[in-house]
Amino acid sequence: EYDGYFTTAQLFSQAKYQIGQNWTVNGGLHGQIFTHNNDFIVEPRASVSRKAGRGGLVTLGYGLHAQTQPLPVYFVNEETAPGVFEKTNENLDFTQSHHLVLGFDQKLGADWRLKLEAYRQWLFNVPVEASASGFSMLNTGTDWVFPDKGSLKNSGTGNNTGVELTLEKFFSRGFYGLLTTSIFESTYEGSDKISRPTAFDNNYVVNFLAGKEWKIGSSGRNALTTDLKFTTSGGRPYTPVDLAASIAKGEEVKDDLHPFSERYDDYLRLDFKVGYRVNAKKRHLSQQFALDFANVTDHKNIYVLRYNEVKQKVIPVYQSGFFPDILWRMQF
Repeated sequence: EYDGYFTTAQLFSQAKYQIGQNWTVNGGLHGQIFTHNNDFIVEPRASVSRKAGRGGLVTLGYGLHAQTQPLPVYFVNEETAPGVFEKTNENLDFTQSHHLVLGFDQKLGADWRLKLEAYRQWLFNVPVEASASGFSMLNTGTDWVFPDKGSLKNSGTGNNTGVELTLEKFFSRGFYGLLTTSIFESTYEGSDKISRPTAFDNNYVVNFLAGKEWKIGSSGRNALTTDLKFTTSGGRPYTPVDLAASIAKGEEVKDDLHPFSERYDDYLRLDFKVGYRVNAKKRHLSQQFALDFANVTDHKNIYVLRYNEVKQKVIPVYQSGFFPDILWRMQF
């Protein structure tokens, strides 16, 4: 029942300094203001990089970053007295985080690139409940809904630590490839000050992409294309269902005393696409016809474990299985 308007405005200043042939320093300030509650913050950013050998670059960067809360959270109506409702989250501050990144980027010939990064993120001013609990806004988003909780306080914290590897083959000679790997740990503390994994703590993610095209016809304008994508990751942590309480109440009840104490099975998916691209002879027009086979192994990836009121037990709900799709794309 909100009637009004507000604005988020951002401004920044940036400077770059070249020191000799090998060193570069970047520095800047970023500012944000959220007019709904007049929250304002200035965020310093800085990085230093040095050339290393032929086509190599080592970079160390730091930044303070801030983010507003999901907008519906500001307008939660909490019943503070019988028949009295107030928006008790209106004055929540930005969630903030210190970012520290060490990176290495190396060209491997004309068509290849290797990139390594190690990072650490310290989050603070995270909204949590006033009373001791394992709730934190850091876990919002995994179930596609916003928490209906009022009287939140900016006193929660979190940490993200990890390393990432990227190996890339740029498109040339009819072929491209990309491998990305991330190994990380993501934890948080609610108002009960207990460290737990966040809902996004998969621990690892691996993506592999590759594609090949063959020129067709004497002119070489048309092409047969193939693309492959493979993704796997560790299972997401989740809060288990309290089966006994759910049966007694007749609806799903989560075991909030043990948030994110269980993990889903690992995620696995393989996609394959084959297509034919036609480039017009005289016009700037390209058409592509393709068959896209998603999850070709029909692997059963769990979306959520949910209480079934009829069967009175917890059953898995799976993501999409094997799914063929037809694609027709025009570019001009």
